[in-house]
Amino acid sequence: MEYLLIAGSIFLLLLNLLLMLTVKSKRNDEGSDGVYESMANFVTQLEEENNELYDKLITYIKNSEMQLSERIKQLEKKDVSTFLEQAMPYETSIEIEKIMQLSKQGFSSKQIAKVLQIDYGKVDLIVHMNSMKRSNYKGNGVL
Repeated sequence: MEYLLIAGSIFLLLLNLLLMLTVKSKRNDEGSDGVYESMANFVTQLEEENNELYDKLITYIKNSEMQLSERIKQLEKKDVSTFLEQAMPYETSIEIEKIMQLSKQGFSSKQIAKVLQIDYGKVDLIVHMNSMKRSNYKGNGVL
């Protein structure tokens, strides 16, 4: 009789263990399905946000390109001298006038840069551009 009770309790214990394992496996299956579902939702949300940002970027780039093309058209229509007068601050135009005056007096770009304490490249560019401008006017018969 004792063996029967021991066998019955072992059987109930094994049955309980089997029931616990099946419940645990169902929970794991449900948990992994939930994880997969939440990951799929997360990936979908990221893709939507990525598409929105991409659309905003494309819109920004198109607007920038339109503004640049309009600005180029405006610059092409304007005379270079009027553009330089409008675009340059007062100090810069005075600086250019000094450079041009010294250049007309026969100073080299290096000497002008040293006297005015301005970068040599900037002085050289201004002198070079002015000489090109003068040669264009002479070539067109303006001067």
